[in-house]
Amino acid sequence: MNIFKNALMVAGTAVACGTASAQPAVTINGVVDAAVFSGKGESTGVKAADANRKGVLNGGMTTSRLSFQGSEDLGDGLSAFFELSGFIRLDTGAVGRSDAIGPPVNVGADPFFSRLSFAGLRNPSWGSLRMGLVSTPMFINSITTNAFADSMVLSPIQLVTFAGGPLSGGTGWANSIAYDSPNWSGFTFALLGSASENQGGNNVGGRVRYGQGDFSTSLAWQKVKKNPLTFADGTSPNDTTAWQLAGTYDFKVAKLFAHVGEIKNNGTDAARLDITYRIWDLSAAIPVGGTGSVLVGYANRKTRDAVAPVPATASGGNLERKVFTLGYDHYLSKRTDLYAAYTLDRTLTNTLPAPGRAVSARGNMLALGMRHRF
Repeated sequence: MNIFKNALMVAGTAVACGTASAQPAVTINGVVDAAVFSGKGESTGVKAADANRKGVLNGGMTTSRLSFQGSEDLGDGLSAFFELSGFIRLDTGAVGRSDAIGPPVNVGADPFFSRLSFAGLRNPSWGSLRMGLVSTPMFINSITTNAFADSMVLSPIQLVTFAGGPLSGGTGWANSIAYDSPNWSGFTFALLGSASENQGGNNVGGRVRYGQGDFSTSLAWQKVKKNPLTFADGTSPNDTTAWQLAGTYDFKVAKLFAHVGEIKNNGTDAARLDITYRIWDLSAAIPVGGTGSVLVGYANRKTRDAVAPVPATASGGNLERKVFTLGYDHYLSKRTDLYAAYTLDRTLTNTLPAPGRAVSARGNMLALGMRHRF
């Protein structure tokens, strides 16, 4: 009887161990980032008339977020993986990046897992396939090739491309299928398609990258036709086509970044447009003392096409926008850093009630913040 009982215990332990080994490895991670700021204007483009502002800012260097990630080894190099990631407004405790926008935009509030929410399969030989809400190749191209990375408040290239600009589609697309290739001697590519789901048309995008040693270059392209219902797919119903060419080189004493690109606003089916915006930028990260970096960047977005006038109090310059940022980022540890940055934002806007009258506006902001990764 004891032998039989011991055999059952051994078998039960083996089954339990086998079951445990098949369980996915799940991790919880994220970023909390907050800053005190003082300045004039909006982070999404200055207005022709604006009051001074000061207070606590969420996500100066990185938008605060909470993420759940997991993977499971399926054998023969194949693994399943997932990520559920949501934005957090650290200054108020609210979820998402923004609340709902009423008429005429009519876009719902940012869903909690609107940063990333996908499931996928990957293999070192053929790459990875994901389904769900996925970051666009254009956004990945931009955040990985500038000195301020994914800052939507301080990074000049982010401000003239994604924040308050003519680009539609946002930074991630819902109802998507994404493919990412393996690395072939420094060459990779990515493809992304988003189904319309009765919200206008489909979105498609892609990116190719080559990098070896201290040099890398990449090109991203996208075509957006989707009419968004929530922030998960942007806030503009306009059809747009865009491309962005990026290059980086690490000189050791400084890492330099550059972009050139174009956004073409085609309007909507009911009101077609043909307005082209050209974008370029330069930025650099200069190491200081082994624990810090001086960050500097300048970006410009400009159109020479005829654009409709807007109220002088509307944020976002539709003729030209120029953003300059100078900052310092100091790491207390691998996960915690303190930063200080000054941003100068200028716009030239075709305003109402006098069409053709270009009004210049200027905003600035000084931010002192802390970022912690966990």
